[in-house]
Amino acid sequence: MNYSESFRNRYPIVLVHGITGWGRDEVMGFKYWGGTTDIQSRLNELHFHTMTAAVGPVSSSWERAVELYHYLLGGRVDYGAAHAAKYGVKRFGRTFPGLYSQISDINKVHLVGHSMGAQTICDFQSLLREGSQTERDYHQAHPESEGISELFLGGRDWVHSITGIAPGFNGSIALNPNEGPLGVMSLMSQMLLRLAAIAGADPHEFVYDFKLDQWGLKREPDEPLVQYLERVHESTIWKSGNTALYDLSMHGAEKIARERLHIYPDTYYFSYTGKATFTHPVTGFALPLLTINPMFYEGAKLQGRMNIDPELPGTASDWRNGDGCVSCGAGLYVLGQPHRDADPADLSFPPGIWNSFPVMNGWDHFAIVGIEAPHVRHQRDLMPFYSDIARMLTATEPPVGEVAKAPVPPVAHKTATKVAIAKPHAKAAKKSPAKQRVH
Repeated sequence: MNYSESFRNRYPIVLVHGITGWGRDEVMGFKYWGGTTDIQSRLNELHFHTMTAAVGPVSSSWERAVELYHYLLGGRVDYGAAHAAKYGVKRFGRTFPGLYSQISDINKVHLVGHSMGAQTICDFQSLLREGSQTERDYHQAHPESEGISELFLGGRDWVHSITGIAPGFNGSIALNPNEGPLGVMSLMSQMLLRLAAIAGADPHEFVYDFKLDQWGLKREPDEPLVQYLERVHESTIWKSGNTALYDLSMHGAEKIARERLHIYPDTYYFSYTGKATFTHPVTGFALPLLTINPMFYEGAKLQGRMNIDPELPGTASDWRNGDGCVSCGAGLYVLGQPHRDADPADLSFPPGIWNSFPVMNGWDHFAIVGIEAPHVRHQRDLMPFYSDIARMLTATEPPVGEVAKAPVPPVAHKTATKVAIAKPHAKAAKKSPAKQRVH
C-alpha cells in the first residue's frame, strides 16, 4: 500500500492497546485510542501516518506479541508448536491480511503501547531480534511438526522506537486478584458493561471479542455480553499461567522482564506515566483524586497503602502513587534496564535507554488514552499530547534520503543472538516487585 509523500514521519506509528482493549471496528465505534476522539484519524489528518493494531485483550504477552507480528505482516497466526504443547492451546489462530505488510529492516515502525500494550511491544521486539530458542529446539526434536514460524528465527530489526503509555511492563498489584479486590476479571466486567452503557447499546448486541480462539472460547451467535463474560470468567484458562491475568501480576511481569524484555542500542525508548492520586500528609498513604475513573478507585486505594519493599528503586511514594492501575515507580522503565529523566523541551533523545518523562498529574489509567470518567469528560484536549509524541518520534528518524541501516543478518543457530543487558538497578537487583506486601 502506498501512502502520500506528504506524511512527515518516515516510519508509521502503530498503536497497540492494553488489557481488555479492542479494535477499531468493535464497541459501537467507541475508540480505545481516544474514546469519542479518534486519535488515529486525528494524527493522520496532521500528516502523521498512524495505524491501530488489535490483539487478544486478555491473552498472554507472548500470544499478543505473536498476534501483533501476523497482524502487521499478514498471514495465519502461529503461536509456536512448543507453546501450544506446553499450554494446551491450538497452535494456529486467525489469518490477517497485513496492516503493514512491507514492514522490514528498512521499513520500520514506531510502536506505541498503552498498559499491557507496552509489555507486548517490548516482548514483540525481543522476539523479532532473538526469536525463540525453545521453539527452535522443539522444531529440531519434532521434525514431523508443521515447520516453524520465521518469527522464532530472530534476526529482524523492524522496530525504530518503543513508547509506553501508562506502561504495564513491571506489572500492577491493582490488577492482581490474589492481592486485592480490583482483580483483572472484575475490572474487565465493569469496563465492558460501562462501555456498552456509554455507547447506548443493548448488552445483548454489544460488539466485543475476547479473541480467545486458541482456547476454543468463541462468542456464540446472538450470545448476550453478560453470558459471554460469565463463560469466559468461569473458564479454566485463568489457572494456566498463559493469560494477561498472570503476566500483569507483579511476579509474572517481573519474570517476563527478566527473561525476555531486552533493550537494544539502536532503538529509542520512551515512557509516560500518569498520576491520579495524592499523598495523605499524615499517614503517608496515597489516596485517589476525585476525578479518577470510578473503576480505578478501589485499585488506587489498595496500591496507596502498600508496604513498600525498601530495596525497590525510588521512594515509597513513587510506588504508592499512580494512575489507579500502574504506580509511578513501575511505569518509568523496565526495572533492571538503563534509564534517564527526559526533558520534554529537548528532542535530542539518546537511543538504547529509557527516556522517562515527568509524571503527568491528574491523568488516570484510561484518561491518558481518552476514556474519561463521565464527570470529567470533555474537560481537556487529548490531541496536543499525542501530536507532541508523533513529532518526537519523527524527530528520531534518519533524515529523508539517508540510507537506513543494513538489515540484521539472521541469527546463527542453534544459539540465539546474545544481547548485552544492563545490570539491574542496585536496589532492584536484590528483590523483585513481586515481594511487595499489602496491609
